[in-house]
Amino acid sequence: MKRVVKCLINIVLIAFFMLGFVPVCTFADEQNDVTYKALIDVGFESGEFEGWSSFGNRSEIVLTNEKAYSGLSSLKTKNRLESWSGPSLNVTDIVTPGEEVFFRAYVISDTAETLNVMATMKCIDDTGSEEYKNIMSVTAENDKWQLMENAVIIPDNATDIAFYFESENGVDDFCIDDVSIYGYVHDSNETYGENGTALDFDFEDGRSGWIPRGEIEMKIIDSFSYSGSHSLYVANKKEHWNAPMVRIASVVPLVNYTYSAYVMYIEKDCTEDHSFSIRLQYNLNGEEVYSTIKSKVLQNGTWSKIKGDFILPANATDVYFYIRADDDNESAFENLTYYIDNVRITDSTAAVKSRRRNLALLAGAFVIFLVAVILIVRRVIRKNRETKAALRASSIDAMTGAYNRNTYEEYVAELEKNPEKCRNLYVTACDVNFLKYINDNYGHDNGDKAIIRCAEVLLRVFGKKGSVYRIGGDEFMCFSSVDLSDAVNTEFARENIDYKGYPFSAAVGTAYFNSRIDLDGPDIKTLIARSDKAMYEHKVDIKKNVDFID
Repeated sequence: MKRVVKCLINIVLIAFFMLGFVPVCTFADEQNDVTYKALIDVGFESGEFEGWSSFGNRSEIVLTNEKAYSGLSSLKTKNRLESWSGPSLNVTDIVTPGEEVFFRAYVISDTAETLNVMATMKCIDDTGSEEYKNIMSVTAENDKWQLMENAVIIPDNATDIAFYFESENGVDDFCIDDVSIYGYVHDSNETYGENGTALDFDFEDGRSGWIPRGEIEMKIIDSFSYSGSHSLYVANKKEHWNAPMVRIASVVPLVNYTYSAYVMYIEKDCTEDHSFSIRLQYNLNGEEVYSTIKSKVLQNGTWSKIKGDFILPANATDVYFYIRADDDNESAFENLTYYIDNVRITDSTAAVKSRRRNLALLAGAFVIFLVAVILIVRRVIRKNRETKAALRASSIDAMTGAYNRNTYEEYVAELEKNPEKCRNLYVTACDVNFLKYINDNYGHDNGDKAIIRCAEVLLRVFGKKGSVYRIGGDEFMCFSSVDLSDAVNTEFARENIDYKGYPFSAAVGTAYFNSRIDLDGPDIKTLIARSDKAMYEHKVDIKKNVDFID
């Protein structure tokens, strides 16, 4: 048992070693420099929303200089229709899944004397499931700024992450200021787009080549933006395929590119979410082809990131990238207005190779770990078998296959310590008859064969129902939980008929606990003595019927 425990501990240590060692080695080239600093530090002094929006579009947000924790301005949420609606910021591009960030903000009630305000993190995972996690709750007063700060871990499988403010059981106005998020910043060595740069469209300098795809209203506005001060406004869609698009001549076939964009739609009195997709249109061998890169269901009034990978087939030319609302019926999109910002197209070949290399290394490490576990388990099994074999060899009589004298004495000693186990125990003593006569007249080899025959009969009868011990030359003692005396006598009678060159028979005597006789309670020595007596009485009766014994 100690050896098994030791081997299991070794397995656990190997698992920790392999699972802990691989990530460090695998990502060492990817994370050359890791620092901990402010990822977001917003004081609302720029006069721009800087990516903030109304969560679910069920309230309004405005920049105000009526109250400020520092500087001159803060962000105010008003005309709230739901307690969960408040200022929201999508941080998908800023934070790293699986890592801890530290959140800090100041909040003040604008109307009510006190208002319970909560900071909440919303995450959407790669299956589309939503998860909400409370970061911090405070009671905000209308004459004093209240600090909110706490650490939170971004879920490993999060693909869309937003922080927003809400209130508990109330729709009163409140203001936020000096919002900061601290975390780790990872320098990346990825190569992007053409000549090592990313194709970025932030709409700060106009349309940058974006054109309408069909009949659709499209213009640069400064009312909303994910970052900076401008975004691309899209409205009055006439057909389901209408969308803003841009030609991307630098994207080449057979290369893995990552496409991403931030999208927010606003639809008054909307109770349903809408699906949006990022897509490609290109010419392939004279035919126009349309491919969906990624689709995603968005919530009203909240910036969300749509991101996906795509490899153009060989010979693809005249490539356009576009962002489309996926509703096919006119009633679903006739009043739909949406905004696009921070569009990025990057050559992710290096990242894909890195991921494949990491997976290969991880798979190799897992194989090594699995082989180590199998070898250790096989060793444990082999040692257990060897141990059992050694224990069995030390307890078995080599000549007959029955248990030996030492094992018998250990078992009797155990029964002496626990006499209650003898209450339902049958003790059978057995002895080979005429052994001296066989040895003298037929040879000691046949005498040994007679002892072995006796053991075989006993082992055959008792089998799994009991145990057989050779306690002397031709003497056996058997124990069972049922009375097998009739079965033993019957089997010996059959064996006696089978003449094998020498006379063969055995005397048998069985004893068991009898409360009328054993007034002092069960005692193994008493039962053994009684079975011996019965066996010798049987031996005497057998000898009376033979005339060749001296």
